[in-house]
Amino acid sequence: MSSWKILIERGNLGFSAAHFITMEGRCEPLHGHNYGVRVEVTGGLTPDSYVCDFVTLKEIVRGLCKEWEHRFLLPLRNPHLDVRERDGGWEIVYDAATRYVLPTSAVVTLDTDNATTERLAELLAHRLVAELRARGLGEGIERIVVGVEETEMQTAFYALDLSAGADDATHPPGGA
Repeated sequence: MSSWKILIERGNLGFSAAHFITMEGRCEPLHGHNYGVRVEVTGGLTPDSYVCDFVTLKEIVRGLCKEWEHRFLLPLRNPHLDVRERDGGWEIVYDAATRYVLPTSAVVTLDTDNATTERLAELLAHRLVAELRARGLGEGIERIVVGVEETEMQTAFYALDLSAGADDATHPPGGA
């Protein structure tokens, strides 16, 4: 079976956001990145001879990125954080020395265990598939790969197999 691949990247496909991650028994300081996003879509051709319309794909990805733009990325399922929503804000506690209180308007909650670029790529991939399906698109798509660039030298990729029989697209992202 033949397949084609398209790629969208650079330009205005990205977002600026704050986060921190927990790893190896520590919590890094709150900081931010200018994240870049790239999306590869592999599949057969539509009757009009394209894999997925570039314009529509970019529109969807830009919309998803806009939701995270200038926000704090809060993983709700991190086992090392005590996270509570109260009084119009979020309280996030790692230990006695690491506590943040942020207004609700500055936070986007993520259904995942950590705000790593790997998990961000995974979340974006699943959200992209959901949006394509909601628009009745993507029937011939076999695979989506989302890359999230944290710095010029650091990019994480997540591949989602959508071919017949694959059930990755229905599993919730960010398992713990």
